[in-house]
Amino acid sequence: MNTSIKIVSKKNVLKNGLYPIYLRVTIDRKSKFYSTPFSCKLSEWNENQGEFTSKFRNHLSFNKTLRKMKDSASDAISLLEKDYESYNLILFDKYYSQKDKQGFTLCELFQKEIEKLYENGQISYSTSMNEALKALQKFKKDLANYKFENIDFQFLTNFENFLRKRGANDGGIGVYMRNIRTIYNKAINYKIVQPQYYPFRDFKISKYKKRNLRKALTEKEFGIFLNFDTEQIPSAKNARYLYIFSYYARGMNFTDLAELKWSDMENFQFNYNRNKTDVLLKVKLPNIPIIEEILQFYKIYRPSETPYIFPILNKTIKEYTPDEMKKRKDSVRSYYNRQLKEILKLCKIDKNITFYTARHTFATTALRKDVNINIIKQSLGHKRLSTTENYLDDFKDSEVDDVIVGMF
Repeated sequence: MNTSIKIVSKKNVLKNGLYPIYLRVTIDRKSKFYSTPFSCKLSEWNENQGEFTSKFRNHLSFNKTLRKMKDSASDAISLLEKDYESYNLILFDKYYSQKDKQGFTLCELFQKEIEKLYENGQISYSTSMNEALKALQKFKKDLANYKFENIDFQFLTNFENFLRKRGANDGGIGVYMRNIRTIYNKAINYKIVQPQYYPFRDFKISKYKKRNLRKALTEKEFGIFLNFDTEQIPSAKNARYLYIFSYYARGMNFTDLAELKWSDMENFQFNYNRNKTDVLLKVKLPNIPIIEEILQFYKIYRPSETPYIFPILNKTIKEYTPDEMKKRKDSVRSYYNRQLKEILKLCKIDKNITFYTARHTFATTALRKDVNINIIKQSLGHKRLSTTENYLDDFKDSEVDDVIVGMF
């Protein structure tokens, strides 16, 4: 049969300006494309050779991965030829889909996920995954040879000790371990490793979670914040307005607020897709004076001619690369966080509050007002109830006492 296997660069440019790399399998003039974790500039791709040029980062290592994918497809064709006199793309897909994930090492699946997240515009998550992989590579110089069966309780314990010696705290270690667990779960789903090897049954990540960290303002504290006169710190007006808007917009993330357009808003209502989870959320803002005050202020205060409500991005999204977008949002958010700290100092609220805690404040307030946790989950745009539970601030001991006494 007339069969060809080639690695190609598709000409449909991605949002980040790069071109995706695919494995193309052609059988009797019909083709099917299989995605790879890679994308690159046209100048970084050799179309004739079907591989990256020396301009592409880590081109030798990634070309090796592409050759392995191509070899895996060739092996599937060899099996088909042994089992059938004739075959088609449907049969090939059954053979290849079972084979293409086999033998993936920890590094390879990590890299695949990093590239996928970056391609999808999830830059922060991609960066977090990449940092975990780099830490693992420093821990084990021969990590490239490690299969998932090698990642056991002892490996993770030794990795934790390695991180602590380098000054890492529980929070940082917890992030690394959760990223490893995510990759391991994917490996099980892809049938790269059998579930009985799963190390996180014994190695508990929950031990890194610090208790009693106040991530939310109480209702009283939020009231003080709400009534704060920014004439005391004129530069903090944006930080205060955005924190308040985020709270009343059901804990809307900073990155989503940055992209909220005037054209999205109609009669105090708007829809948006969360950048982090791509969940569609429909928000109806309360028609109260502070929301009206915020919107009226930003109709006048326009430091940059953009379609966005808030002065976070100073040009349109299309004019930013993904990395530039992340740096811009991070820079503005860091500035606002410093302003929030100044406000809380003058309000005599002794809490380490950042912009992100507007979500926690909203979630905790909703819970205290007896809003069903499933409604809170939907409002926050979470996919899992366990994620919502992590947002909910612990009740103070005195409040627990009041509830228990009230039972008798």
